[in-house]
This record gives sequence, C-alpha cells and structure tokens, in this order.
Amino acid sequence: MRFAAFILSLFVVNLTPGLAGASKAHSVLVRDVNIVPMDAERVIVGQAVLVEDGIIVAIGPEERLSVPDGAQIIEGRGGYLIPGLSDMHAHIAGYAGEEGLGSNAPVARNQLLLYAASGVTMLRDPAGTDSHFNYVRKLEQGEWLGPRLFFTGPPLEGEKNVWPFSPRITDPADVEPLYAGYAAKGYWGVKLYHTISREVYDAAIEAADRHGLFVVGHVPFEVGIEGALEARQYSIEHLRGYDFDGIAADELFVDGGRSAKRFSVFARMSDARMQELVDKTIAAGVWNDPTLVIAKFLFDAEGRNSAAERPKMALVHPDLRKQLIKSESLDAIFSADSRRAMEQSFPKQLEFVRQLNDAGAKLLIGTDTIVPAYVEGFGVLDEMKLFAQAGLSPYAVLRAATRNAAESLGVSDRFGRIAVGMHGDMVLLSGNPLESLTPLERPEGVLLRGEWKTIAEIEADLAELSKEWGDVPGEGN
Repeated sequence: MRFAAFILSLFVVNLTPGLAGASKAHSVLVRDVNIVPMDAERVIVGQAVLVEDGIIVAIGPEERLSVPDGAQIIEGRGGYLIPGLSDMHAHIAGYAGEEGLGSNAPVARNQLLLYAASGVTMLRDPAGTDSHFNYVRKLEQGEWLGPRLFFTGPPLEGEKNVWPFSPRITDPADVEPLYAGYAAKGYWGVKLYHTISREVYDAAIEAADRHGLFVVGHVPFEVGIEGALEARQYSIEHLRGYDFDGIAADELFVDGGRSAKRFSVFARMSDARMQELVDKTIAAGVWNDPTLVIAKFLFDAEGRNSAAERPKMALVHPDLRKQLIKSESLDAIFSADSRRAMEQSFPKQLEFVRQLNDAGAKLLIGTDTIVPAYVEGFGVLDEMKLFAQAGLSPYAVLRAATRNAAESLGVSDRFGRIAVGMHGDMVLLSGNPLESLTPLERPEGVLLRGEWKTIAEIEADLAELSKEWGDVPGEGN
C-alpha cells in the first residue's frame, strides 16, 4: 500500500482531548441504534456498538455484549449510526505556503471544528503545506477536535502559473528532487495543476509512482483527458479535462480556459462521446471528485448569496468569513457568456456523474472549500444532494462519502465501514439515510478518535472559541 509511514503512525494513537467540556472514556457504548454498516445496502436493526480506544470491538444486541465498568453510555434512541462523512477536496488554512502554525492556526482550528459539527470525520486537502503536519499533531494529541487530515504538497504549476505560492516547474528534471522531498516529509500525495507541460506531467507521474505518492489534481491543458486516463492519474478533480475535451491547449491558454466555448463542452458533448469517456474512465480505474457544488456556484450568484446567509456563518472565523461573503468575486473572473455556458452545461455534468456511477466508476464527495459563501462542512451535504439530483440512490451517495473515501486514501481496512476491528469514527442520525439524505442536515452527534460529542456541544465549543476573534471589520458578528 502506497502510504506515508508518518501519517500511518498518527492514526493508531488515541490520546486525551483538549477542548473544554469534552467527554471521553476508554470504552464507549452506543446503545439502541440501527446500523448502516456500508458493506452493502442494508440496515442492522436494534444493535449496540462497543468502542474501546477508538476501535470497534463488539456489535450486537446489548445484552450479549460484555460492557466494561465505567464505559461511557450513548443513548441512540432508535437512531441510525453511519460511518463518518468525508470531504475529499477541502482547503484548510495554511495552503498559501505558510509553514508552522502561525496566524493560520485559529482559522484552521475553526475550519476543522466546523467540519466535525457536520459529521465529517475525514478530509483530504489537495494543497497542503508543512503547516498541515502540525495540524495533524494537534488533532491526534486531542488539542483540537476535527476530522482525520490527509494532504498533498502544494500544487505543481508551469510557466503560466495561477497561484504565486505553488512550485513553478518547467524543467522535467526538477520534479524528482521536489517529490523526493515530499515523500521524505510524509506527504500523502501530490497535486498537479492545468498549467504544467506534457513533459513535466509525465515526469511527475513517474516520480510520484517511484516515491509512493498519490497523484491528484487538474488535467493539464497540454495533456487532455485522454492523456490523463492513459497515464492513470489517480484522481481527477472538478471533472477537469472532461470539461475541455476537444479544445486545443493553445486556445485554452489564451484566457486560462475561461471562455464560453470551453464551458459549453459538456452541453455540446454527444451521447456517444460521453459513453466513450465513461468507458475509458472505468478502464483506467481513476477516481473522480466532481465538486459539483463549485461548478454550480460559478454561475449561481443567488445560490452563493443564500449560502452566505446560513446561520452557521456566525460560527466562522472572521478572517475566513471575509473571504466567504465576497461571492461577487467569482463573477468578476468569468464573463456573462461563460456563466451562461456553465449553466447550460450543468445538467450534462450531472448526467455524466450518473453515468459514471451506473457504470461502476469510482466517485468521491468534495467541495473545494474555501470558496466564496461556503461554510466548511455544510457544502458536503450540498454536494451529496447534487449527486442525488444526478440520479444516484441514497446508498450510492453515502458510499461516495464514506467507504469510497477510505478506499481512495488507502485506509479502507480501518475506516469507511462499521464493523468489528474498524476505527469507530461514526455519526448518529435521527432518521434512516438510505430512505432520505435529510437526517444528515442535523446529525445528533459524532464519535471521533474514541471521543463522543453531540453536535450541540461542538457548536458550543465553536461559540466559545469565537469570543477570542472579534467581529469582521465593518460587520456584525
């Protein structure tokens, strides 16, 4: 299994929590629950789950379990227990290249806690930095509460780079030492951006494979979707490559791929070509993280403004809130013609995701936070609802958010399902999510690293932390 030893070692530790008011016992019993184990589309009715040191040690009727004295008892009250949710494309503060904790720490802590408040127990940040190693230590040592964090190095960019903090590589020979350094530090993987050349792309795929690093990211303009599938790029983000299929790289580079012609590719795509791309995706075995929520937000200003007004925004750190509320910044990037093309293409994107799922392709739930108006964690449910809108069953959506995430990260032997021997990262819901995703809107509580917290308790922790922040300049809190 290609996985950094540093990260592996962090996941087998269960230490004391650091948040005020946290309640944690060596043994935790969740009683009177219906289990959605995610090994198949089924519910196991009337069960109890015993967790010791964060590991599930027994499942069954409570009277048949040997519960240690002093175990913490969680009343399930006939609710439904599912594996923790995931966001496989999240950006945690620190992605802009700052090392150490520094000024990013309060924002990162806030983001991670917001995710926990939404039932998210696993994150993948495809633009990590050395700061993220410190965040993992804070989480695993119990000083912070939040999801398990996986991350790549900063995005690899080319001559026409987008982000000033990204490594800019134009010589393929420069890839090897960069990736060797990432592997030595313990990064989970590497991210490629659409600006790199074909030669650098090939060198990056080879170097990542040599060093056991997973390759995720955009499809470079010079490579195209056919080239990325042939190279078996591990994970494709945002349906990149599919969405500029058939457009020459030179034409895309003129405006950074922001033309109406590019954004109308899906609307123009024939049924035969869509089926061909689905078939080639299946054959390549690549993961896809569509981030439909962002595809929709790029043209849906009304939706962005509505999201920015959600009550949870009051729990967001002010430095982050200032970025989230500026939804008009997206409209300044894209022309009106481009936004119309995005809107016209969106139904075909949904159809493409449905066809990928029906054919057995590997799908993930991701949100691309932080983007304007999206509160951490809340976008996960929005993405899941868009998967459902595309035609996926509740079970297929849940599978993408739980079991698929663990498999894509290389940790499916410990996460993503509810079974004896698995880590007990679980979410308690009031209703059956296989019938409707609605119960996910307000989870009852989360069990993470052996620590049980109700959502109300987590939100109280967020409110307590907010006393240290003050208001956003010019706005109420």
